[in-house]
Amino acid sequence: MNYYLNDGLEGVERRQYRDARSFTRAINSQADKLGSGNLNSGQYAVFSPVSQDQLTNLECIRDTRYKSLRFLYLNDAETLIVKMTPGPAHIVATSELAKYLIEKLAAMGLHRALHDMRAAAYQGVRSKKEADTALKPSTSRPRRTGWPTVVFECGILESQRRLRADARWWLENSARAVNTVLLISVSEPGRNIHLEQWGIRSTPNPYITKGRPHPLSATPTKINDIDMDGDTVTGPPLRLAFDEDFLRPPASGEGDIVFTVQDLRDYSNDVWSGME
Repeated sequence: MNYYLNDGLEGVERRQYRDARSFTRAINSQADKLGSGNLNSGQYAVFSPVSQDQLTNLECIRDTRYKSLRFLYLNDAETLIVKMTPGPAHIVATSELAKYLIEKLAAMGLHRALHDMRAAAYQGVRSKKEADTALKPSTSRPRRTGWPTVVFECGILESQRRLRADARWWLENSARAVNTVLLISVSEPGRNIHLEQWGIRSTPNPYITKGRPHPLSATPTKINDIDMDGDTVTGPPLRLAFDEDFLRPPASGEGDIVFTVQDLRDYSNDVWSGME
């Protein structure tokens, strides 16, 4: 839990939580700075101590007034980590990538194969988190309680380290239910998009003990790394394994979801054309 509490949050002010009114003032102030282009203010805020009852109240306030906020709550530390959406480019970058994925599924005849769970909250190990967007197979898991298989997290380029902590949370807390995490880092001034694909991979266990006797361990791993700078795409195509994200082998006419270099170029252009 110390990793989720600290990694990528160096320099972020740890605010003492007093009441909902001071919470909204702090959020409004930081959001105004982000909206004006002051990225030094960061997109994360940390509040503690926040009790379960206080969290429930803040969730109601968020659902009513701050729908773009995303919460990570750590039970034992009674700490709420808030991620703010810096601006419209980040919303578009997430929604466009999810749209491209769904369009590729439609080409296979899988129009309704994944449900968009958006910012639904999921209960992990003594913690609870929301994604920017999450997709879940429509037939394999209960819609209200089952984990998604694909998760999207978006942020500013300066928050990459924290986004990687978010990826690890999904992969470590879902009991291997989440198989793909896509991290989207956006630089609006430079019109650059950095995309990382994370998943679970087996790696050698260097510390074999009685409690960890297996020679291989399941480790959150960065699988792909792609940069989109205008029409220039650096990195391999993005490939999502069908069996991992649909929890079944592909049938005839189905297969891995592949974003070619041209797909990624089109995606980047669509994001920035929406900002004009």
